[in-house]
Amino acid sequence: MRLQVLHVPDCPNTGMLTARLNGLLTGRSDVVIEHEVIRDEREAAARGMTGSPTLLIDGTDPFGADRPPSMSCRVYFDESGAVVGAPSVAQLRGALASKLAPQPAWDGLSWRAAGSGSRRAALSPSLRALHQRVLRHFLDSGGAPDRAWLDGLARQLGLDPDAARRELAAADLVHLDRHGRVDVAYPFSGLDRGHRVQLVGGPAVWAMCAIDALGIPQLARRDATITATDLATGEPVRVDTRAGVWRWLPASTVVLVAKAGSGGTSAECACGHVNFYTRAEDARAYLDHHPDLTGRIVDQHDAIELASAVFGALLDEANPH
Repeated sequence: MRLQVLHVPDCPNTGMLTARLNGLLTGRSDVVIEHEVIRDEREAAARGMTGSPTLLIDGTDPFGADRPPSMSCRVYFDESGAVVGAPSVAQLRGALASKLAPQPAWDGLSWRAAGSGSRRAALSPSLRALHQRVLRHFLDSGGAPDRAWLDGLARQLGLDPDAARRELAAADLVHLDRHGRVDVAYPFSGLDRGHRVQLVGGPAVWAMCAIDALGIPQLARRDATITATDLATGEPVRVDTRAGVWRWLPASTVVLVAKAGSGGTSAECACGHVNFYTRAEDARAYLDHHPDLTGRIVDQHDAIELASAVFGALLDEANPH
């Protein structure tokens, strides 16, 4: 599919349209986006620009409605009827839907490949053992270890404490806060980030995000109750797992798995965007309003399977992956 963005020089709305298209089309090798600067009325008529910016999809303006050629700023109306300088993400998604070839079913391979187990595989056996002990500390105590505990254990394992902390942070496995306590040890959080996991017969722990919360019972091989809040509606979400049977309330709940870029830690790029939603349309609206994000809405089965693939074997002594 060929997309053309026609615009006058220095059009203030071209960047907004381009950013929304890029957000929708990340990873699509079957789409080409071209930009063409239109400099006079004759070019506008010849190229089909009916105001700047104009989007052509395979040569057709999906928002044209028989408008005449023009060099003026293009006026669009969003879903609420407000005047805007470019189509909304939802409007662009609708215009592209019939033209885009279906993508293969999402299997979460990229998320598995970037998961904690994959990052830990490159560490030495002693560092992997240190990482596992950090995770077990959360499971045993319900809280985060501090730097003194971490450094003491590193010495017991024959590691230099400073180097061990640097390597765990570089692998994006364990991060300390400014007070010297473990703030992040995926899937565990040292702080309340809105996803609470109450282990049956054990403590309550905090998870970094929705997928991490689903991963903790599978990592621990224990029954649990997960509680969270739908950020769109404020509605409570509860997930119970008992003897391998999962029960979600409300039954319509889905998980948005999304991230912004890839230049930072998982906590910075992904965790804040991976949440439970009681309605899929609210998760979709979140994606529509954040064009910098890439991700998918996943159903309950796929969310549980993804959490298992990323976190389920982290405490398996026989398999460092």
